[in-house]
This record gives sequence, structure tokens and C-alpha cells, in this order.
Amino acid sequence: MGKYLNPSAAYYRQIANGRVFIDKSSLIGALNQVINDSGRLLCVTMPSRFGKTYLARMICAYYTKGDDSRDIFAKLEAAKAPGFEEHLNKHNVIRLDIAELCAPKGLKDAESAILSRVGAELLEAYPSAKVREGDSFADLLWSVYDATGEKFVIVIDEWDYLLRTYPDEPEVFDNYINFLRSLFKSDLVGPAIELCYMTGIMPIKRYGTMSALNVFEEYTMLDPADLAPYYGFSEAEVLEVMRQSKTSLTLAELKEWYDGYRFPSVGEVYCPNSVAKACKRNSCDSYFADTMADSAITNSLKNNRINLSAESAVLLEGGEITIKRPKTFGDISNLDTPDKGLIALVHSGFLLFDREKSTVRIPNKEVRGKFSDAIDALKWTSLIERAPLSGAKLIDAVIDCDATRAAATLDEIHYAIAGPFHHREEDNFAVCMRALLFSDSRYMTLSETYTGNGRADLICLPTPQKGKGLPAIVIELKVGQSAEIALEQINDRDYSSSLKGFEGSILQVGINYDPDSKTHQVKIDRA
Repeated sequence: MGKYLNPSAAYYRQIANGRVFIDKSSLIGALNQVINDSGRLLCVTMPSRFGKTYLARMICAYYTKGDDSRDIFAKLEAAKAPGFEEHLNKHNVIRLDIAELCAPKGLKDAESAILSRVGAELLEAYPSAKVREGDSFADLLWSVYDATGEKFVIVIDEWDYLLRTYPDEPEVFDNYINFLRSLFKSDLVGPAIELCYMTGIMPIKRYGTMSALNVFEEYTMLDPADLAPYYGFSEAEVLEVMRQSKTSLTLAELKEWYDGYRFPSVGEVYCPNSVAKACKRNSCDSYFADTMADSAITNSLKNNRINLSAESAVLLEGGEITIKRPKTFGDISNLDTPDKGLIALVHSGFLLFDREKSTVRIPNKEVRGKFSDAIDALKWTSLIERAPLSGAKLIDAVIDCDATRAAATLDEIHYAIAGPFHHREEDNFAVCMRALLFSDSRYMTLSETYTGNGRADLICLPTPQKGKGLPAIVIELKVGQSAEIALEQINDRDYSSSLKGFEGSILQVGINYDPDSKTHQVKIDRA
């Protein structure tokens, strides 16, 4: 029994015997069915605090030859799983926590760290293995398998640690990916690996349309597939935590703070770490323990290629941002488009992706607070606070049919919110407009709304509470064209037809942005 080779089940035993415990061990049944199968390589990524390390340790505790864990699993759901007796404590397990191996000494070469620590345990356990100077870790595994016939279950936690720690040093990550390729895309080493369960926050890095590790079955926050029950706590599991902890908190309080995620096969999903701590302390608060949360948000919102200040304004007000439906999980190690920045935040748990609407939003109160803290660090707070005031000025100018004043208002704020990287894009212009208009309580602003013979960029409907008597507003946006063309499109495609039942007047507004002069032209008429 070693730290890395056939580790003890003590860590998981302590959790399973704790005062509050939620049984996720039915995952074992799913893994037993793919051992030594073509689907034996799994990459299961989920946000920090969602239980990824807990699951990794559970898998180690079940399969390891280094301990007798029957006392734990015999009373859990795993005992009902196919192959329970066949695989319980019957496998050589190698546990690789990449952060644990690399972080203490600031190592950037994962393979060297693994060779020096894990390799030593392997050679001690299997002295008949032949190792030559310069051999890789893959060579070492093959040597053990060749000499003894022994196979391995490999559990990798924090697989993406180097990606997240050294985002601006691609050579570090490329070397690491090549190391993983040598293990999992090798016909020589492949027979020695019975199962690999790899977990972290970010999905596998992709090069173009192909993945460097496309032998893995991937499960992510965008698509957890049949492993969705192992992501976070379902509402039934939250109720069980409340019962076990005897908390005085209500489900409504926990929902406001920690809910907001959702998978079709599970329903509502809560952040498990925060729920457990809140119930233990009888207090809802932010329980982000790691200091990397702020940097994870800021790195996704701003770099030398993207600036998502406008999107942030909409999100903090409780709005949603439409993104292109991801065909693949993409290479989000290279955040060079707004969509990639937003998708990275979905994987990190700071945004929820609504698959039906293809939108993202902040899921709950805890995350909104962390989001706000990160934006403070970017010094966008004053800009975001200015947006609602400018939005109100814009609405007032439109209601007064004062196109000159409306254009001047946009000249003052649009580029400041959009930033230098994407202000030329029409999609970005639409997001900036939403940031301006969203918080005006006189109107409900809808984007990309089907009306007439197409989709209007924005429709502002007066609210019953504060917009009574105000006109409805239909807005079409253009970049590098003309306000006349925008207004003609509203008329040609009859965007206002869906508002015929509206009892008040309707204003049609065409807006064009000239990205070279950073100025706007506005045309307003009545439907």
C-alpha cells in the first residue's frame, strides 16, 4: 500500500462515516461495465466544489488492492451494482492528483513529478520490471505489465491543473498533453490500463476540430449525459442533507443561494459543498474556499483578445446572453472569442448554460456575489453602474423622437462598454444595447425576437408597473451600414406586426454604428 499505488481507503471511509453523507456510489456500477472495454477512458469535468475529488477518492477506495473497503461499500448503493464482488479491492490503482504532485514545488513538468514519486512505488512493488535511464512513465507501466501481467486502474484528479495555472505558457500544457497521449493513445501501453477516470474543471484541450485525447469519453457541465446524477446535489439530496444535519435553514433559502443549475435528467442541481457548509453552520453565505475563483472569472471575461464588460452588465442584472450553440466543447484554453469566455465560465460553474435557449446566466446568489467581486477587480464597476443611467437617457431620447440626442448618448457609452476588441461586431453591439436597456424598470427588453418575417434585434415593451402609457419600441441595429437601412429592414420585414395587439403607439428605431469614427446614426419613426 502506498500513497499513489494502491492507496488506502481511509480518506473515503472518513467521509462515508461522517455525520452528513450523500451516497453517490452507484457510479461504481457504471464504471464496472466499462472496465477493459473500449469505453474505459473517461474524462469527467465539473466545477470546483461539485464533488469531483470526492468521487475520485471513492473510486480509488473501491478498486484498490491496498485496503479492504467492504465495510464501507457493503451498505451503500454500490453493493447493488453489477460486478460489485468481482471488482471490490481487486485492482491495482494508481492515484494521480496533478495539483498535489506539481503545486508544492511549482513544477511544470507533470511527467517528471510522476516518475520520481509514483515510479518509485511501482519499482518497489514490481522489482522485476526493467527500467532504463531516460524511460518515460509509459515505458515503466509497459515494463511492469510485460514482466508481471499486472494491469492498472488510473485515477487522475485536477487533470487540468497546469492549464489553469500556466494559461500563458502553452508549451507547458503541450508537453503535458503529449505525456497523456503517450499513456492513453499508445497501442503498447493500452493493454496495461483497465480503466482511467480523469477529472478536473476544464474539458480536454482541442486542436482545430480534433482532440489530442479523443480516445476519452467526455462528460462536462455542457453535457454530463448519463453521469448527470453525479454532478452536484439534486433537490432530493439537498432535503436529505437538511434532514441529516438538522439545519434550521429552509429549502427556499438554499435554493436562492446555491441552486440554479439544471440537467434534464436530474432537474434542479445545487452546489454540494456550499449546501453542506450552510446546513452545518445554519447560515447561507458564500463558501468559496479557493482564491482562484476571482481569477477564473476575470481570466474568462478579459484578456488581450476579449472584453466582456457589456455581457457582465447584463448578467449581473439577472439577464441572459445568447451564445452560439457549441457543436463541440471547443478549445477553451485559448479564449479568443466572447462565446469561449462565457463557455469557460459554464465549465467553472459561474454560469449556467440553457441548452434549449442556447443562453447563459448567473445561477444563484452565491455566484453573483463572486461575479461582482471579480468585476470590481477589473475596475468595470463604475462603467457598469453608468450603463443603466445611459440606458435611461437613450430611452428618454427615443420616446421624445430625438434622434440626435439618442446618437450622442450612444457615442458616450457604447465603445466604453464594448472595448477595443469586438466593438466592430453586430452581435457585440446587441449585447451592449441590452446592457444599456435591461435595467430600465419602465421596459422589458427582449432580444432576437421572432416578429413579422424575421427576428428583430431588440423589442422594448412597457411594463405594467412603471411603463403604463409609454410606446413600445422596435430596434434594428447595423454596423458599418446606415440607420436608413436598419429602419427599412424593420418596415420590409414587418417587425412591428406582432405588436398589433398592443394598445399604445409603436416607435421604430434604426441605429447604425460606424466603428471607424466610433459614432452612431439614429432614425426614428412611428409604426
